[in-house]
Amino acid sequence: MDDKKDKIVLDLETKKTFDEVGGHHNKHLLGVSLVGIYSYNRDQYRGFREEEFGELLEILKNTELLIGFNSISFDLPVLQPYYKDFQLDTIPHLDIMAEVVHALGHRLKLESVAMSTLGYGKSGSGLDAIKYFRENDWDNLIRYCLDDVKVTKEVYDYGLVHGNIWYTNAGAKEPIKARWANGDPKVTDIVRQASKSGEQLEIEYMDEQGKITTRKIDIQNIKDNKLKAFCHLRDSIRIFDIARIKNAKTLGKMDSWQNTLI
Repeated sequence: MDDKKDKIVLDLETKKTFDEVGGHHNKHLLGVSLVGIYSYNRDQYRGFREEEFGELLEILKNTELLIGFNSISFDLPVLQPYYKDFQLDTIPHLDIMAEVVHALGHRLKLESVAMSTLGYGKSGSGLDAIKYFRENDWDNLIRYCLDDVKVTKEVYDYGLVHGNIWYTNAGAKEPIKARWANGDPKVTDIVRQASKSGEQLEIEYMDEQGKITTRKIDIQNIKDNKLKAFCHLRDSIRIFDIARIKNAKTLGKMDSWQNTLI
């Protein structure tokens, strides 16, 4: 294994559909047929079958930045059951979907962002990947998965070079700031570090209607892309979507009485 920390782009394909496992809340039951990655250190694409997930884990443990699209809410929770002794959400992470929500307040599909940014999109759908798996068609499954990895990588790289990516709104292309191009501290990293160190946060939070409020919060726990915290503005426990936090800064250690609430 290369001693230098790597930057990895990741996408995965599932064995089952949401309908087959009883809905989105059972994503941990979907099963993973294949994980595709791109390694910046090796300049290499590779697919990992289930029997190779141990090797994949060693690569992930040596990752300085994991890049995906909807990976916080989907890929990591789906893959996590395969790794009982390692928490995937401890890897520094850039989810381009979360960046889109941060900028726009709503989600976009990878296909939409890729078409507007690169001029081309995905080669199929996740249902195609499930069909390939069930037909034991590994060549097409690997090709499809790595194509998604390539599209995600090239959207990320475009943002890195140009400072923005694009989407189409009412027929017109509009930019989305690529914060990863500026080396700005990631809101997610600030939030998770504050949770670990017991620090109070001041956040700018955008609700579903697009209204932004400034709040002081004391984090209790974080699960997937949601955090549970005491909100001083509302004087109650609230659930916050990390992707809707526009800015965050630490305010120092929580008081002892606040720590007893956690």
